Amino acid sequence: MGTQGHARVWILLLGTVLSGTAALASGCVATRNLDTAPAGSEPSKMLDKTAVGKNRCDAGGSNFAPFVVEWDATDLSTFEAKAARDVVFVRYEDCQIELLYSCSDNGIPGRYGRYQEPTFTSGTVESIEIKNEDELFAKLPLGAVSFGANVQMGEALELQYFVSGVVTSTRNAISRAALQDNPRCAGATHFVSAYNLGAFQLMAYKGATGQAGLDVKSVGAGARSSSESENLKQGGALESCETQSQRKCRVPIRLVLQTIDEASQDLDASAPIAAPSAAVVTNYEDRPESRARALRDSAGKKEAAGDGQGCLEDLERADRLDPSGGVDKSLAYTRGLCLMRAGQCDEGKKIMRDYLAALDDKRRKTDKQLDQQVESMARGKCNLAEQKDLEGKVTRIYTAIGEAQRSGDAEACIAMAREGETLASRVPKQDVQKFNQVAGTVMQAAACLIKLERCEDGRSWWLRYYDLAFSHTMAEAEVRSAAEQTFAAHARECSS
Repeated sequence: MGTQGHARVWILLLGTVLSGTAALASGCVATRNLDTAPAGSEPSKMLDKTAVGKNRCDAGGSNFAPFVVEWDATDLSTFEAKAARDVVFVRYEDCQIELLYSCSDNGIPGRYGRYQEPTFTSGTVESIEIKNEDELFAKLPLGAVSFGANVQMGEALELQYFVSGVVTSTRNAISRAALQDNPRCAGATHFVSAYNLGAFQLMAYKGATGQAGLDVKSVGAGARSSSESENLKQGGALESCETQSQRKCRVPIRLVLQTIDEASQDLDASAPIAAPSAAVVTNYEDRPESRARALRDSAGKKEAAGDGQGCLEDLERADRLDPSGGVDKSLAYTRGLCLMRAGQCDEGKKIMRDYLAALDDKRRKTDKQLDQQVESMARGKCNLAEQKDLEGKVTRIYTAIGEAQRSGDAEACIAMAREGETLASRVPKQDVQKFNQVAGTVMQAAACLIKLERCEDGRSWWLRYYDLAFSHTMAEAEVRSAAEQTFAAHARECSS
């Protein structure tokens, strides 16, 4: 990672297509730092010898899908943390990709889109073996700078990987116009529209002669004892891919990159539809009212995923297609929630208040009851920064932890633990009830991490909760002892 808060990943594109669920639309060779290149392995010199080298900067159309097996643990965790909050943007230029982690709106998480919960697939272990330079660039999307020297020295490389699932964004397109008011996005050329989860292991073998296709159980167990081997890179654990939970088979291993739309396209603008001829059967599902209904359904799903802005855009498109359908009172409920999610909390609360008041046609509720109902909704939907009181902030943190645990997003649990710890430091310990309520968010985040089997992180935040809650009433040794005992009793997932 650079000092600007983003990772630079060098991409050399490949034009091969792999079979199976992990097939590449097109490949790329990734390395992080050309300054550390081994002598004689400059990508321009190595690639120019191959047909691939002649077109190494061709992105393969509007989308391409590079493996990111060269990323280290820091790269992976940083990407996951960013993807837990926003769609990730990149700049692709001259065979290199720069991840633009600062291309976001600090005040509105998900302004440009969010990633939905993973869709898990029944995968299998795929194996790619490389014995020369041509095969390196024709088969394996790895950094020439990092691994080209291994092949030049006569080593064979083997990449084994397992694709356990895919995470897709709530947006199938993002226009340049949507980014124009954010100078931090000026260089963006693509966004990560999806990414594959799984695990991989890259080995180098000296004197190997084409022994591909290791069994998962033999990975790292000396299956090729006749050759000197070296584990060059590893992400996750292939053995975990054979288990039901696959907890260590969920690291990002490949990105699907989609170009930014340079010209804003109105997907709903259309000329009057001519009446079909007698020989043409009308497609009722493609009528404006049908498309509007689908968009309104999509809006609700985007709100549930945390993409408030995407929800509002779908509702606006639906209204243009079918204005009469927009009068449905239930849509005011969806619109109110989407506004809250999109950083327009006050406007969302107003619409929700009007909606709830209209439902109460017998006028059985008081103004205070309606206000309380709206505030309760806002605490779970409005951004943390928009919460006006302590109770709202605490409720939002608890809600976010619950959402993170359901989606398996450990990085979001850690982020909320930090928010809770910061908030608790501002509450006087003498106000026991409020202090315990706030400090409890740290414990809840620790429990989330334990459930997701992030045991070291869970233990760390468990101990930090005890320090926060009891260090002013007990001796340090007593606090630590109590924390360790309760962690051992509670964290059964981490007992193995």
